Amino acid sequence: MRAMILIACIAITLSVVGVLAQNAEPAFPSCLQDAPPINVDFRNVTIAKVLPFLGVSCGIDIRVEDVEGTAAARQVPSVRFQQTKPVKVFLFLVRSAGLKFSVLDDKTIVVTKR
Repeated sequence: MRAMILIACIAITLSVVGVLAQNAEPAFPSCLQDAPPINVDFRNVTIAKVLPFLGVSCGIDIRVEDVEGTAAARQVPSVRFQQTKPVKVFLFLVRSAGLKFSVLDDKTIVVTKR
């Protein structure tokens, strides 16, 4: 009886850990995570054009693919951040446009629509 309860508790724990692991964001390239805070100020531009710019400073290729018809393809009047880590700017823009991303390797991130 105790063994069955123990097995049930372990199974529940492992399923919770599995769900949390699926919701965790992939590890970003260290260059993007460790970069010092930056100032971003763009006007009349699409989010799809701003995202690749964030990776340029440290040699990361941020590809934006198949985002037609999303908020990322519409022009926004202003994108401004002051003294913000590039990874936080990236996450904010991706989430606000309803996009998803995959970290392919240490030099490549692909952003697509959900």
